[in-house]
Amino acid sequence: MTITNGYSTLALVKAEMGLTNVDSDTRIEQAIEAASRQIDDYTGRRFWQDGSVVAREFYADDYSELISTATQVMDISTATGLIVKLDDGDTGAFATTLTIATHFLLTPPNAGDDGTPYTGIRLVDSLYSFPMSSSGRPGVQVTAKFGWASVPEPVAQACLVQSVLLYKATDAAMGGLSFGDGAFMRVRAGLNPIAQSLVERYTFARVG
Repeated sequence: MTITNGYSTLALVKAEMGLTNVDSDTRIEQAIEAASRQIDDYTGRRFWQDGSVVAREFYADDYSELISTATQVMDISTATGLIVKLDDGDTGAFATTLTIATHFLLTPPNAGDDGTPYTGIRLVDSLYSFPMSSSGRPGVQVTAKFGWASVPEPVAQACLVQSVLLYKATDAAMGGLSFGDGAFMRVRAGLNPIAQSLVERYTFARVG
């Protein structure tokens, strides 16, 4: 099989486990995909980039700034191909198109140089404001490549750790794995504690 939007590779996971044959390649690839999606679920975001621009709609709760939240993720990987439109008439038609650097800026301002996504759009032209819909319709449409331009190293390492755990989980007995030196590791339903600590910094604040 082919790994889709995985945060590690077959070669890296096999090397971590000291495997050289191809007998378990499919199982390992499945573990990598599953581990990658577990990381997505835990952090509330994804670390792969759209292959082409995608139009998504957002609700604004501020007249001058639209930012990512735990319930409305807006990780913009690049300004290339970006289009921002407003539904000023609250009709579902995004008729007003804004121009970057003239009407709005992406925030944080140095995200592209830092290898992180832009997570906000700040209006800088007083003639425009983000619509606050009374009909329940989203007022902003953003067309962009969403996600991260590249996978952060801690996320890649977390995926490696979690992939190994998931691969070995099928051999778990009594809820854990036994090792030759007598050590016993309990298999958790969620992320391995090491993997969790690696991706914690990328997680949106959780409520409750």
